[in-house]
Amino acid sequence: MNKLTSARSLALFGLAGALIGLWSATRTWITVDVASSSVQIPQIVVDGATAAASVTAVCVVVLAGSLALLIAGKIARYIIAAICLLAGTTVITAGIGALRDPQAVASTAVAEATGLAQNAGEYALTAWPAVAVIAGVLIVLQAVLVLVFAGRWPAKASKYDRQAAKASVEPKDQSSRNIASWEQLSQGEDPTAGGK
Repeated sequence: MNKLTSARSLALFGLAGALIGLWSATRTWITVDVASSSVQIPQIVVDGATAAASVTAVCVVVLAGSLALLIAGKIARYIIAAICLLAGTTVITAGIGALRDPQAVASTAVAEATGLAQNAGEYALTAWPAVAVIAGVLIVLQAVLVLVFAGRWPAKASKYDRQAAKASVEPKDQSSRNIASWEQLSQGEDPTAGGK
């Protein structure tokens, strides 16, 4: 279970959810056949980015957050998880909104295509809003798992950490000691203070 709940595994899980969400946003969500007696209007195709512009934006945020999870410290992990939780909820809401009321979601695209305020026509849904909902569920699940298991992950050590620098082994030859003295000076320490 440790490998499945590691930072790397959960980051990959979030990346998968975000990529599925982005992919669904590029697909056709709704097709509209507008009823018109005088003018023949071609079928209007509404993709996910038009029907729910927020899906693309929040999936990009989840991509970035999932990658940042690999290098984040303890507090940052929880912040990333909270942001991903909100992002996943947004994707789920957008997908369900399209499934429940495709006419409302496609109204702007239909009005731009026809120039009419009334959106009378036949609205047909594809499976892609449901795929977006699944992507949102994956993102929310990843965020919850990060919130649960992030405290168990080892802390990230920094190469610039003062404790790590002090724990370094004393150099043996003269040239290495000179380099070590310069490094101490760079850190704001007096290399001669140890000998007094």
